[in-house]
Order: sequence, then structure tokens, then C-alpha cells
Amino acid sequence: MAAGNRQSRIKALCFIKRLSRHLGTVLTGVVLSACQPHPETMFSDYQARLQRVVAVPLVADVTQLSKTAVTPLPDIRTLSLVIPAATIDLTDMLALDICDLETLIAERNNSLGKVQTDAAMLQYELKLLLKLGNCLKSPALVNQLAPELKTTLQQIYQQKQQQLPAVFANLLSRDQTLRQQLGGSQRGIAADQSGLAESIQALKQLNLLRQHIEKQDYLAASNIQINSALGALYQSQLIADLQHSLRLSEQFFATLNALLAQVPQKDLCQADSSVRENLLSQIFIGRVQADLARVDGIATELIAELLQLYQQHPLQPAIQQRLQTPQLQLQQQLREHVAFWQRWRQCDGPR
Repeated sequence: MAAGNRQSRIKALCFIKRLSRHLGTVLTGVVLSACQPHPETMFSDYQARLQRVVAVPLVADVTQLSKTAVTPLPDIRTLSLVIPAATIDLTDMLALDICDLETLIAERNNSLGKVQTDAAMLQYELKLLLKLGNCLKSPALVNQLAPELKTTLQQIYQQKQQQLPAVFANLLSRDQTLRQQLGGSQRGIAADQSGLAESIQALKQLNLLRQHIEKQDYLAASNIQINSALGALYQSQLIADLQHSLRLSEQFFATLNALLAQVPQKDLCQADSSVRENLLSQIFIGRVQADLARVDGIATELIAELLQLYQQHPLQPAIQQRLQTPQLQLQQQLREHVAFWQRWRQCDGPR
């Protein structure tokens, strides 16, 4: 019943919006947020106000804008790195309780261990390297092993060390949360979007994990909770939503700027200057530009962490195409839109 009442209130607000646009920006902002998603809401309102002042056709329907097409993410199979398994004789494995390895290896070989996620696999490999390294570095332990087993374990240790960067690369390529975030969504960043701090912290943890692996600091690496970091990214959906906001915003202003460039100066100068200045200060600067500055700040922080995380990885070009390039293009379109406002204000003479 509560949900039904809420829907009724939203429909009523939308009806009020159509009848009462003159009531002011505060009511309009409340109504719009109920009727449409963000950022489509903000752009629809802005273009409607511009259209009333400039009196020229503008973007027909923000929700129907075609975002710039992006190349699909590479298939998982093309990105996956083959990692040969390290094997050990069963009788030798029984002796590994000396190194506290028997239980760990048994977990890997059971039915659940064979279907581990890439995050669980990486966590396992880190624990294995940590325990194996401690064993081989401890004379009290390694002297209890047969010489042949000691040699085998040293070879496995070196093999695992060499393979660990590939295990990490497979995590970046195949983890479903990361691929979902890079794949993008069909909704933009809401005005009350939360989760930035958690997303940045999660990416920083994954970057720290990468650094520990490169430095072969397996103790520090094993202490990072990979699934917790991935869970924070999944909960916020910020990386996926950001792509929609950037690409839609860039397309909106590219279309809008092209239309406004066709407006003769004499037509601009016929507009009421007080209405124009109110539109500039209250709506464009106070609402649109302020919100896009917020989105740009979010993009700058996330992109920096993502590019560091995916450096020298096959998915780095996808991050550049889906996030970095739209951000730069949007910045350029906003500079052009500011130039339009400067042209419009020239109607009042030198400033």
C-alpha cells in the first residue's frame, strides 16, 4: 500500500510540473527528480529554460540521445592467461605437514577448490607462497624434508612466484564485478550518489595488492581482503554509472552547442537580460555546471586509480575509451558552452 501511495504522489507531482512551471526552481527541482532519472532530468530542465528564452529548437528529447558507441569489452577467453599447474607426488604431499602445507593443498584439490573464483584463487596462491617461503627459509623445518622434496618445493616456489602476476592479471580480466563495472550501465550518477569514498578505497586496496605482488611481499598481499574490495565496487556501481553520465553529458552538450551556434547574435540580444542572467547564475552555473564539476571530480579520482590498476593490461584501452576520453570531450564541450554564454552576454557591451 505504501508503494502504491508513493507512485500516486509521484504521478501527481509530474502532473503539477506540467501545469505549474512558473512556481519556481525549488518546486521544479523536486518534481523533476521524481519524474525522471538523473542526469536526464537536469538537462531536460536546462534545455526547456533555454528554449523559452532563446526561442529556437533545441535537443528534442534528452532520453533519446545516442551515446557515442564504444568497442565491446574483449571476450574473457581472449584475455585469459594459461597458468600451468604445479604437481607434487602424493607420498611427498603427506610429508608437507612439516611446513603446514598439507591442509592448504588439500583444500585446493577438493571439489570446491577446483571451481574457485579468480579472487579466491589469488588469495590461495598468496597463502601458499607465504607458507612455502617460510618453510624454505626456516632451517628447522626444511632440514626435516628429504633432499628431493626440498628441491621440488624450491622449484614450485619459483614457479608460483613467476605465475603470480598472471594470476592477478586474470583477476582483472575475468572477475565479474570488475567486468560489470567496466561494461557500464544505463543510468547516470544520481545527485545524491554515495559510495565514492568506498569505491576509491577499494581501488586503492587493489592497487596496493598489485604493488605488494610486484615487490614479492606476500605477507602484506595476503592481508588484503580482495572480496571486500570487489564487494564495495559492486555495491556502489559508481564506475558503471559514471560512464553513462559522461557519455550522455558529452553528447547533450555537443548537440546543444551545435544548435546554439546557429542562433544569430541579434536574436540573442532580443532576450530579456535579467531573465538571461538568472538562467546563467541560477541554472547553468548554480545547477548544471556545479553538478558536472562534481561528476568530473568523481571521474578524475576513479580514472586515476583504474589506469594505475590496469597499467600494461589489455583492458586499459577500454578504460581510456569508456571513461577518460568522454571526460576530456565533455570538458571541451563545456568550454564551448561557456563561450556561447560569453557571446550572449556581449549584448550588454564590454564587461
